[in-house]
Amino acid sequence: MTDRHAERRYPPQVWFVAVMVLALVTVVASIALGMSPASATDVATRIVLSPEGPARSSPTSSQASGSTDGQAEGAGRPSQVPALVGAASRETPSPTPTLGVPSPTPTAQPTPPREDHYWLRRPVGPNASDMVARTYPYASRGDGSYPIHHGVELVNPLGTPVLAAASGTIRVAGTDEFVSYGARVGFYGRLVIQELDDKYLGHAVYVLYGHLSRIDVGEGQHVEAGEIIGLVGMSGVAVGPHLHLEVRYRDNDYMATVNPELWLKPRAGMGTLAGLVATPDGQPIPEAVLVLYAASAPDRPVREIVTYPAREVNPDPGWGENLATGDLPAGEWVLKLYHGQTLYTAEVTVEPGRTSWAQITVSG
Repeated sequence: MTDRHAERRYPPQVWFVAVMVLALVTVVASIALGMSPASATDVATRIVLSPEGPARSSPTSSQASGSTDGQAEGAGRPSQVPALVGAASRETPSPTPTLGVPSPTPTAQPTPPREDHYWLRRPVGPNASDMVARTYPYASRGDGSYPIHHGVELVNPLGTPVLAAASGTIRVAGTDEFVSYGARVGFYGRLVIQELDDKYLGHAVYVLYGHLSRIDVGEGQHVEAGEIIGLVGMSGVAVGPHLHLEVRYRDNDYMATVNPELWLKPRAGMGTLAGLVATPDGQPIPEAVLVLYAASAPDRPVREIVTYPAREVNPDPGWGENLATGDLPAGEWVLKLYHGQTLYTAEVTVEPGRTSWAQITVSG
């Protein structure tokens, strides 16, 4: 046989090198694919113990990378049983939706106590005018061009002493030049705000004295009814000297005012009238104009009364009214209201030292 047809044979060293190269290529390819040759079996069979018994472990980052630092990150903590990919959820199915239960029909608001709470004395001395001005009463707009009034006015000369209307603690004593206590800064000028000692229906009551020319008390000071707290002025937004008086219920806030005439003790021989003009379902009619007549002179109007606007001011917690006026001589009175081309009337007896109630229900 010639050398051309002889069987080719390679030395054993060549075969060894070839096998090693093939093994090296396999290892490199495995590493490039993110797994070690042993990971497929090691991870599948690794078991750890948890307090509830044996459970399968999921590989940590250090195990997956072949870390040999002796302890994998998080070792010693029970591992969770790995979830099966594609397995159905074991969450408890949601209950079958049920039809919503209709809300109960809203009930009418409870009737207020409708009781007198004349906690305030007239906040001026005996030689001053203690009458509430009728040109700009609570909740009115004056001649229609003024902003809604959040208090009442007692007109007196500059320097007239202003007295604490009840006992309480002074919460504010200064100016509103930088801090707003009303519609805006500079609204009341020099002012005092007092928190009364007593609470009404469990809530705080505040009295504000505005437009003062001088302040004679300090914040945190306790004063008794009748003590001088300042002098009448015309600071802030004021046309002429007068005392602006507010009552605030629950919160010391401009939007928390109620009618002071239901808190000021009536003058001798006089009483207060409170009432409600509303639809048959009890909805108040805002800014309705009523005229008050003495029953003895039904053709001679004595006072115009406008019901409260639907914003900014509030009914009294003890009365739930949308109209109130004080300083009425005791006796028989008639309220008249034109609404929707219909005349409505209500007769009321004003008793001295008390608040009398009148209600008019309008149609439409």
